[in-house]
Amino acid sequence: MPLGDIAGEALGGVFRLIARIVFEIVVEWLLRGTGALILRMLRPRHAPGEAAAALTGLLFWVAMIALGVWIYREAG
Repeated sequence: MPLGDIAGEALGGVFRLIARIVFEIVVEWLLRGTGALILRMLRPRHAPGEAAAALTGLLFWVAMIALGVWIYREAG
C-alpha cells in the first residue's frame, strides 16, 4: 500500500471526525437545544420532539440573524 493512500485514509478520517463534531455542535446544541428550551417555555407540561425542537431552533436563529441584519442596515 503506497504511503499516499495511507495518508489519504488518515486525513479522511480526521476530516470525518471534525465534520461530526461541528455537526453535533450546530445541530444538537444550537438548533435542538434552543428549540427545546423555547418549546419548554411555551408548553411546560409537554416534552418537545426532536424534529419540533430542531425546527423551532432553526426558525429562532433565522429570525435572530434577520433581526441583526435589519439593525445593522438601519444603524448604518
